[in-house]
Order: sequence, then structure tokens, then C-alpha cells
Amino acid sequence: MMNDALYWSMLKYEGKKVIGYSLGLMLYEWLITWVYPILIESPVIEDLPNSFPTPVKRAFGVSEEETDISYESYISAQLLGRFWTLLISVYGISASNALTAHMLEQGFMAYPLSAPVSRSEIINTQIGVLLTELMMVTGATVGGIYSAAAFFKVTIDRWGFFRMGILGFCLSTVVSGYSMLFGVSLNSEEVSVPLVSALTVIFYGLDVMSSLSERFAGLQNVTPFALFRPQEVLRGKLLPTKECLILSCISGTCLFLSGFVFRRKNLAI
Repeated sequence: MMNDALYWSMLKYEGKKVIGYSLGLMLYEWLITWVYPILIESPVIEDLPNSFPTPVKRAFGVSEEETDISYESYISAQLLGRFWTLLISVYGISASNALTAHMLEQGFMAYPLSAPVSRSEIINTQIGVLLTELMMVTGATVGGIYSAAAFFKVTIDRWGFFRMGILGFCLSTVVSGYSMLFGVSLNSEEVSVPLVSALTVIFYGLDVMSSLSERFAGLQNVTPFALFRPQEVLRGKLLPTKECLILSCISGTCLFLSGFVFRRKNLAI
């Protein structure tokens, strides 16, 4: 159960950040999509992927088996493979911190806690706002690809990108989920943000290492980022049902624990 007044107030409070990230992503997608038709007309485009070392191909999700100059492979390498995961992680940490640790530390949570609104309603509302923000940013990512592809007459598999968007949303909820848990538990953004950022960098680094060499492949079992493989989804090699379920279970557990801690803990307001 959420509080409608608090929900819309917090969504308005976070609105500029959501719009900024969404417009920035869509602009970047339009720029790289505009370049794509020009690139594929170049006579050397098919030889270009072969010039990269195998570890670099693995790290950026470029196919090692064959030369792939499809838009799906292009957008995965230019945006979805690495850049987007890092950006949505930064956004998730920032949003969850703004909705919990920052408000608690600065005393902004004093009013809703003193009002006739239960703690469950407050934390459920903050979680609802967080999920709404992530949904909007992920939706802007997929929508930007749809609109850019249509404008520049690039043929794409819309359902493939939709499935990729669902998987990306699930990944973003994991990062945001443990960020909120740290924020509520530690009750200080000066402590929680560096810890969450360090944990995210470790997870991200382990994913990069696992893709660089077969020797490090086992590291993918300890990082949620390894479950996000956009090119495999877009090429139809992966139906990400299991990956979405695993990520949803992790994020659901983190958000449930965040609510439990918020309701039980003596919060300094």
C-alpha cells in the first residue's frame, strides 16, 4: 500500500533527473543510429570487427564466430553492452540514495514520519517511486531505439529489444535494491554511497574480467551483471526468462529487507 500524495510529490522531486537521463540517452541513440547507415555502406566495415582482439570482442559483446554488422550487434557494442549498464547503475544508486539515505540524513523524512501515515506506506511509496523511475529510464532507452530506427529506416526486431528492455529493467532493480538496503540500514549517505559504489564497481569489474578470458569465466557466477547479455537476446540466442527471474528474486529480497529495516529501526530524523 502506498501514499498517493507522497508518491506524486517524490516523483515530481525526482522528475528533472528522470527527464535529464532519458533525454540524454535518447539523443545518444539517435546520434549513433544516424551514423549506422553510413557505416554499413563503407567497404571496410566487414573487416573492422576482425581487427579487434578477441578479449575486446568478448568485453563489448561482439560476435566472435562471424562478422556481424547488424544493427543489433552495433547498438550492443556502442551502447547496451557496457555503457548502458554502467549508466543505469549510477542512476540506480543516485535515485535510491535520494529517496532514502539523503532524506533521512537531511531530515526531509521528518514530515511524512510525523504525519498519520504508516512507515509501511512511506517505504512502499519510496520503492514505488524508485521502480517508476527505473521503468521510465528503461522505457526511454527502448523508445529511443524504436524512434531512431523508424526515422532512419533501420529494420529491427522490436520484440527482441522489448525483451532486452525487460532484462535491463530487472538488472537496474538489483543495483537500486541493494543501494536502498544499504541506505536504510546505514542511515547515512556519506557511508552508504561509497560502499554501494564500491560494491557495484566490483560486480561490474568481475563481469568484465569473466568476459575477457575463459580462465575467468567462473566469475560470472558471482555478479548480477553477467546475466545481462543484450546481444544474445537481440540475436535470438537467449530468451531471458531465467535471467529475469533470478534478478527479480535478488531485487525483491533487497527491497523487502529495506522495508523491514525501515519499519523496525530507530531512525534519526
